[in-house]
Order: sequence, then C-alpha cells, then structure tokens
Amino acid sequence: MLERLIFPHFFEILTVSGALAAWALLSWLAAPVVSQVSPVLHLLAPVLFGLLIWGPARRAERRPASSRHAERAGNVILATAFVALACAVALAVAAALWALGRIPGALRAEAVVAAGITREVIYGPEFRVFAEGVLLLTAGTLVYGYVHGHRRLEITRLTVELPGLPPDAAGVRVVHVSDLHLGPRADRAGLRAAIDRVLAIEPDVVCITGDIVDSPATDLDAWMPELTRLTARHGVFAILGNHDRFTGAERVAAALRRWTSWRVLRDEVAVVRVAGGDLHILGLEDRDDPVAPRIAALCAQVPSGAARLLLAHHPDAFPDALAAGVPLTLAGHTHGGQIAPPGLPHANIARLLISRFDAGTFTRPGGWLHVNRGLGTSGQPVRLGVPAEITTLSLIGIPAARAA
Repeated sequence: MLERLIFPHFFEILTVSGALAAWALLSWLAAPVVSQVSPVLHLLAPVLFGLLIWGPARRAERRPASSRHAERAGNVILATAFVALACAVALAVAAALWALGRIPGALRAEAVVAAGITREVIYGPEFRVFAEGVLLLTAGTLVYGYVHGHRRLEITRLTVELPGLPPDAAGVRVVHVSDLHLGPRADRAGLRAAIDRVLAIEPDVVCITGDIVDSPATDLDAWMPELTRLTARHGVFAILGNHDRFTGAERVAAALRRWTSWRVLRDEVAVVRVAGGDLHILGLEDRDDPVAPRIAALCAQVPSGAARLLLAHHPDAFPDALAAGVPLTLAGHTHGGQIAPPGLPHANIARLLISRFDAGTFTRPGGWLHVNRGLGTSGQPVRLGVPAEITTLSLIGIPAARAA
C-alpha cells in the first residue's frame, strides 16, 4: 500500500518536502538573522524553493531536458533538495535523542526545577555543536553516495541445485542483472563497465528482471545502442518492470527488439538447450493483474519435471511461484533500498515500504529466490551500503544418489 502511495509520486513528495526542509535548515543554521525577517517570508520562501525544484522534478519524470546544461542543473537542484530533506530528518532525530539524554539531568538540577525546564536549558550551545556535526556527517555521506557510492558494483556468486537438470551436468552459468534504469540520471560509463564485467564471465544465459528504462524522459535512441554488446552463449532474456510500463511497455519492447538480439518475455516461456537438457525460462511481465493465475498459466506450458526458473520483477511473486512448483525465482525492483547503514544492508526503506524480500537470497521449502540490487538507481542516483549487483548463478542438477 505504502509503495503504491509513495513511489509513483516521488518527485511531487520531494518537491514539497525538500522545499520545506531546505527552509527549515536555513532557518535553524542562520537563526539570528532569519528570526528578524517578516513572517510573510516564512510562508513565501518554501513556495519559492518549491517552484525552483518543481521544474527539474517534472522534467526528470516526464520529458528530456532542453539541453545538457539544463539537465545537469536540474540534477543538482534535485540532489540538493534530497540532501536537505535527509539532513532535516537527521536533525530531528538528533534533537529527539539529545532531549532524551538531557531531560533526566535537567530534572535533577534543583535550580532548573525551580525555574522550569526551558528550551535553552535542553538545547544549549553543546547541542548546536553536536547537531552541526550530525548535519555535516549526513550531507558528506550523501555526497559520497552521489559521487562514488552509486558506482560501486559487486558480483554475487551462487550455486543452485535445479530439479530437472541432468544429475551429471556441468554448471549452467546464468548471469542475473536487473533495474538498469536507463535515463537522464543514469551513469553511461558505469553501464559500460557493468556490461564488460558480465561479458568477462562468459555466461551461458543472461536474465534481466525489468526496469530497463527509467521514465518517459529517457532518450531510447541514445541509450539502446549501449545494450547491443550484452550477449550470451544461449541468449539474453528480459522482462519488463513497472518503470518500463510507466514509460510505455510497447515502446520499450519495440526498442529492445529493434536494437538488440534479446528476447523480451511478456508472460511467455523460452526454452534453452543447455547441459544436455532443456531449461525453461518463464517471463512474468510486471502488470496490475493477479500474479498467481499468470504463473500457473506459464507453468502449464512446461513439461512435468522439466527444469524451470521464473523471472519476476517484484519479489513478492515468490510465494505464488513456490505454490506453482517453481524452484528458482529471480527478481529485482527493490534496489536493496539504495541507502542503508554500513554493515546493516537490510535496514533499508525497501524492506519497510516494498517487500520483506528486500535483497539477497531467500530459501523456503521447495524453492529459492534471489533479489538482485540492480545496476541503476531510481529517484536519485545515490547508493550507500547497498552497492549495485551482478549475480552469477551456477545451475547444477541434483546428484543421482540424492535424487533417488
């Protein structure tokens, strides 16, 4: 519910909250000066900030910028609004924690009890030093996430026993990538480097689980040629995600067919001859239709006992895939939240707002799910604590002794 409420309106929310946060921070940092201004300015300033943010926000979502300089300026404005919002939240949290630590001491002070606990007693000069340090740390960390964090890329290696593959078959190399989010805020050099790393693996199959394109503002003719180099021995198989649908599913699918050799699976099944057997790749397109009957319809096209895996954009398809007897599901969509405290990758907003299957590998009786963190970013080109990901899966048959 929260996912459907917040993410489709991300830029509207960023416009309003970023404008309010920017003025609140400025008012706090320059309190002696701002306290002297007219109350009317306190009403007008957030409106003016909002108007400044609104133009780049609409362009980022709907149409390309008029020039490269306008695009860069717009990205800087949106990044500033996002950093201001994060800093305002950090300041509020710091103030709450500081109060919790100071109030007990203030209550024990006889003079303070006599005079009453005032704002100045709790939030004295020491708090300002502490809070300014929190703001510097928050802003500096996010700047790192914009400049360097979104370029970090990790390769995850998994070995999965897949029922239906011959027991003595050598491992089938499947590379799983997701969420490229090609568009005005995408990193072209980073995409090229990621494709180079995929090709170096020499995959048998590449699977892409949606959100290839970010928004209608994406220049498809400028971006699609970058994807022509991404190939695999037995083919590249892709599904469409919610951002592809927002951009125009037919438009994105047509562009992929025009520029690449990929096979776009739109509720379809592809069969690949590997390791002396057939691997059935079930492609579930992201749509608002119920998932369970669509997965069942895909499974009905696969012979009983045959090797199969499901490509789904949203990881919440996993329980329905298990119920349908699919032993391996590959998904994306969450980006791992894009931002998480170092060392705590699951403490991210995706786990709160999108799915408990936020990133990584999940096992349940009868099946596996791997949720790829994606190559690109959405909303803002920033990552902290959850780097971009390429997943390499070695698919092997169940040993004959155990199968028996």
